[in-house]
Amino acid sequence: MNIKQFVGTAGTKVLDRITHFTDASDFFIIQRYFEKLYALHYAARGWRDRTLWYMYRSLYVLIYLSYLHKSYWVICHWQAGSMSSANILGVLWYFSAVVLRVVILEWHYPLMERIQAFLNDHSYQRTDRWTRAKRARFYRRSNRLTIAVIVINFAEIICFAATNVLKLEDFMLQYRGRIVGGWPVQVVYGVLTMFWGGMYCMGFMVCYLLMSTFKLEMDVLLHSLEEVGRTLRAAGDFQDEDGVFWHDVVNRLRPHVHRLEEFVKNLQQLKSLIGPIAFVQYYSTYLVIADCCLILAYDGLSSYSIVYLISMMVFLTEFFFLCHGIECLRDLKPRIATVLYNFDWALQMRRSGRELAPQYRHVRRTFLLITAQSGNTIHFSFAGIGEISMNSFAQLLEKSYSMLTFLLQFAK
Repeated sequence: MNIKQFVGTAGTKVLDRITHFTDASDFFIIQRYFEKLYALHYAARGWRDRTLWYMYRSLYVLIYLSYLHKSYWVICHWQAGSMSSANILGVLWYFSAVVLRVVILEWHYPLMERIQAFLNDHSYQRTDRWTRAKRARFYRRSNRLTIAVIVINFAEIICFAATNVLKLEDFMLQYRGRIVGGWPVQVVYGVLTMFWGGMYCMGFMVCYLLMSTFKLEMDVLLHSLEEVGRTLRAAGDFQDEDGVFWHDVVNRLRPHVHRLEEFVKNLQQLKSLIGPIAFVQYYSTYLVIADCCLILAYDGLSSYSIVYLISMMVFLTEFFFLCHGIECLRDLKPRIATVLYNFDWALQMRRSGRELAPQYRHVRRTFLLITAQSGNTIHFSFAGIGEISMNSFAQLLEKSYSMLTFLLQFAK
């Protein structure tokens, strides 16, 4: 087999894995690849593997150190009215946010692996046709979305390299205010700089995939409970003296209640990851918007500032999806309670015999425990400072608009 055939066969296998859902499919299959490409995480298998990984990450560390040096030089040789300070300090803050996000992800990676193992367990409702079809659609859609984000990120790298890298000295490799190296060095430097932006974006994709998969499994759980309600309503024989119906009720509810307990437990663990990520996301978005508004206020819309505008839109889009995803997850318990309230057959439950008392008490106790907790929504916060919701996104837009209006007046 020649190289062309090998590449074709390997490509076909990869395409088949990301488009066809099976019981062994991994919802995070593409994440395993891009987290290595963007230096987010890698499980080294030996000292050689670990050495190569650290060498690869050191390239990004050198880029960060170069911007630290440029920021120090700009501050020491401050020029009034120059946009170099806004460019360099804005990029430095952006890189610092990337470092914080990567540190948070690495710190919580064992927790993420446990959550991913729970979400990749397709044994719950495995034989249900609706569940299998929904998981398959989600699997294909999420993989397409992840690939699209990677392609857009590469397009932005090309755009940045073709405009700002080769034309603006602020984004070139410098030492003591002087450009170092020719255009090949600057292109490599610019591409690695934009890969920092990719690290931030793909770091968010890790969290977004977790939230989206939780939303999928929540819909599966709610649909399964609704199906139980419809089935028992149609076959309700509440005067069943043999206890067949009551045993059927208990057996039908048990796996769903167990799934609900596991779901809430893992959702509570997700809060410890989302909290610090959301904190960095909120203030990074606000400061990037401030930097972008400052540049737009002074330079207007040009081939140079368009990259800043794209970055601002990316940050806003990420924050919107973060708030929207949290809004969907925080209402899990009320939605579960609503499904149970719609179990109209539960109102007809009667204790038809002493021998059926355990089944009767079990069903009643299960309903009471779930409904008693339904008023306690699952709250996600910015590392303990404020609650994550769509209202947070609206407040960010309002503050950003006020800031842009102020800067435009100041620029005049």
